[in-house]
Amino acid sequence: MDPLPETVPEVSSVPSVPAVKYPWLKSVIAAAVVLLVVLLTGTFYLANRASLLSGLNQPSPTEPPAPATLTRGKLLIATDPTFEPMEFRDENENLVGYDIDLGRSLAEKMGLQVDFRVVVWDDIFSALANREFDVIISSVSITPDRQQLYEFSAPYLNAGQVIITKKTNTTITSTNDLSGKKIAVQKDTTNEAEAMKYTDPDMLLSLGDFEAATRALLDGKADAIFADLTVAKGIITTNPTLKIASEPFTSEQYGIVLAKGNSLLHAQVNQALDALRQQGTLVYLKQKWLE
Repeated sequence: MDPLPETVPEVSSVPSVPAVKYPWLKSVIAAAVVLLVVLLTGTFYLANRASLLSGLNQPSPTEPPAPATLTRGKLLIATDPTFEPMEFRDENENLVGYDIDLGRSLAEKMGLQVDFRVVVWDDIFSALANREFDVIISSVSITPDRQQLYEFSAPYLNAGQVIITKKTNTTITSTNDLSGKKIAVQKDTTNEAEAMKYTDPDMLLSLGDFEAATRALLDGKADAIFADLTVAKGIITTNPTLKIASEPFTSEQYGIVLAKGNSLLHAQVNQALDALRQQGTLVYLKQKWLE
């Protein structure tokens, strides 16, 4: 092994960087970089702020737009005026009845004008789905099947179903007496669903409205009618040869019907309905039209 040299050879020094000819140029470049960063940051901020403000003017994708009724100042109510005393026409062809008074009181409590639309029962739910009006107030029973398709207000009236017969009929006093009897009902109603439980399908007369069902009973084409107590009272009032032959055998809760998705209108309807209940309007309407 060779011995280490006694002294380390001298390393040539690194040549020095020549001085910048223009020393102020470094400061100019640094300032330009800073200015560019500021400009880019400001542009990004303004673009995002504009996007945010634009978004504030657009409806949320998870919230449906406010119902038109809340902006036009008018509540459009559909009804089928063939259910005296709930909804019918008087001798002057004016719409009257429990539901008509309820609709007027509801609109007033909501701070809206009221506009009634007469719609036949067969078309009333499809027209609601097409948003041809805001609500249905027409003695509509709240059922699980209907609740899957429509929104309902809180119940405003409980009206169980009863049997109507001629006064001369002494053989029918309850559902136990209906075997082999012809029952007239309005089709696509809870009355039709109940009647199917107590008579054969070929003994069931499903007709267009209660006026037709009443004529069938009066003409001897049916032995009985199934109707809600509220409707039954109207039928026997205008047809003195008929009677309510049974006690109520169901519980029928009536509600105001809205299309699905009208959460804002739904809340306002329930709020107004609750206010009418608390101030005694619903009790007054029951006394006026049903007692």
